[in-house]
Amino acid sequence: MDLADADYRLPVPMKDIPSLGPQKILNGEVHNWYRIVLGYSDHLVGQILDRFDIKPGQKVIDPFCGTGTTLVECMKRGIDCVGVDANPSSCFSAHVKTNWSLKNKRLLELLEEIELKQNLYLRRKVAYKQDPTYKYLEDAGMIRRGWISPEPLRKALAIKSSIVNLATSKPYKNALMLALIAEVITGSSNVKFGPELYCGPAKLDSDVFSGFAKRVQAMAKDLLVVSSIASGKATVIEGDVRECDELFNSHALGPYAAVICSPPYPAEHDYTRNARLELAFLELVKDRRTLRSIKHNMIRSNTKNIYKEDTDSAYVDGHSKINEIAAELDLRIASKTHSFARLYPTVIREYFGGMKRHLLSLKNFLVDGAKCAYVVGDQSCYLQVHIPTAEILSSIAQEIGFKTLEIKQWRSRRSTATSKEIAENILFLQK
Repeated sequence: MDLADADYRLPVPMKDIPSLGPQKILNGEVHNWYRIVLGYSDHLVGQILDRFDIKPGQKVIDPFCGTGTTLVECMKRGIDCVGVDANPSSCFSAHVKTNWSLKNKRLLELLEEIELKQNLYLRRKVAYKQDPTYKYLEDAGMIRRGWISPEPLRKALAIKSSIVNLATSKPYKNALMLALIAEVITGSSNVKFGPELYCGPAKLDSDVFSGFAKRVQAMAKDLLVVSSIASGKATVIEGDVRECDELFNSHALGPYAAVICSPPYPAEHDYTRNARLELAFLELVKDRRTLRSIKHNMIRSNTKNIYKEDTDSAYVDGHSKINEIAAELDLRIASKTHSFARLYPTVIREYFGGMKRHLLSLKNFLVDGAKCAYVVGDQSCYLQVHIPTAEILSSIAQEIGFKTLEIKQWRSRRSTATSKEIAENILFLQK
């Protein structure tokens, strides 16, 4: 969920959805294993599930699942669910957070092994410089620019190497790696989120293992709690949600009674940048080519993932509101010299065209009467031109046969571009 261009205010209570309060189904277990600043609240997911009256036996899909918030909440209620995301680091996190079969005792035993192994690794002064993660961070200039300082990085790579070399199964290694990534991002690196990523004061040193160990211990404790639940089954798929036919037919999934998600919306927010350290530690990005291959599967929502071969705009050629916004941007960019501004009208057309492709491809996998909740925000970061995202998506959905139940304001934020209050909405649709 995109929080760019904003200073957030308190949530705005919605009719038919209670204001935020204690969860009925457990608390923050599993969610806290790894969170992203752009993720929405697990409380909100629970409230929408209540509103839709989703019960075990029905299936829910989150086509922009991020780190798995919707999936975890569904599992806690015994509801089967499917999550899709184009970002492989998000899929990695969602996979780990929806695997509750791990034994907490075994996880803690592996933690003790890692402590011994990483101490041996640290004695080898230059070994970490051969690690693919180090090589990418160095080649990409991220070490030089201060994303993470050399000493905390060396310690983190010692833990990473120790995890890789454990004599255990992949699910346990993945869980431990997720704990390491969470510690690197929020405890040991220099990155901050406001909500865009930036580098704060350098942490010249950090007790990486201590923070990592606390996360593993919390994970083991949560596993004890959720092991007693008759949980739902979760499936996580990496892929392009504009091509649901191809994704779901190959997995024999669906049909779905509900959609709960927060797609990106048009703003200068590069989703792969905020996850770059995660992608590097998982060795999912090694160079520009591998980075581009990830961006290519994403909805076009910013100027950094627009390509010459893009054609999604053709799906909304005749949409008057989109054409009006694009025309206004064309006028305003005439006096701009920076190249990215010239792409703003293209982003608008490609974004809404891509979202139309997504809705068209998803529709056939929904049961008749299925209810959908799309959490999206208005924007004004493109030369202060207002983009009513939910309103436009509503009109597009109606064109292809959905019914708009309502557009409900969830919370408001103050735009840094205009200093005006801008709404973040939930678009409720029904097939």
